[in-house]
Amino acid sequence: MRLNLLAISVSAMLTSTHSFSIGVVNTLKSDLSLSAIKVPEVPFAEGDRSIFDGPDGPIIVAKVNGELYATSAVCPHLGLPMKKGKINPNGPGGAPELTCNFHNSCFNMKTGKCNKWVTGVLGIENKLIGGIMSKAGGDQKDIKAFSVKTEKDGSVFLE
Repeated sequence: MRLNLLAISVSAMLTSTHSFSIGVVNTLKSDLSLSAIKVPEVPFAEGDRSIFDGPDGPIIVAKVNGELYATSAVCPHLGLPMKKGKINPNGPGGAPELTCNFHNSCFNMKTGKCNKWVTGVLGIENKLIGGIMSKAGGDQKDIKAFSVKTEKDGSVFLE
């Protein structure tokens, strides 16, 4: 069995002889293949968020309604950051919803599914401008959502 555990941590002691500031480390062996990302700074207060660089780009982790949610922090429309996007705690289906602060597209933070795709400038729908912008940003796309696992010691991993 081979298990790959990918961990990103800030100044974490990973073994008794190796210390890494930020890195990807194989730490376990088994037949099961599993990739996990360690969250370096966990948001503990309701409404707090932390942003860190994951293996495929920025990841936002937010505490909403007492639970931790994690998604890609990049909007798939034009690749702009959603680090400061508004989080609606009661989005469609009851899951929190992250809004792109550049053009107001909305994403379910539990599934990554796009709930609302806006092609207009600054989030304002306009057939003329929307037609031009839809060519620039392409078709509606979802974002990556991560499963959040909290260990007994309080460390948080994303899968």
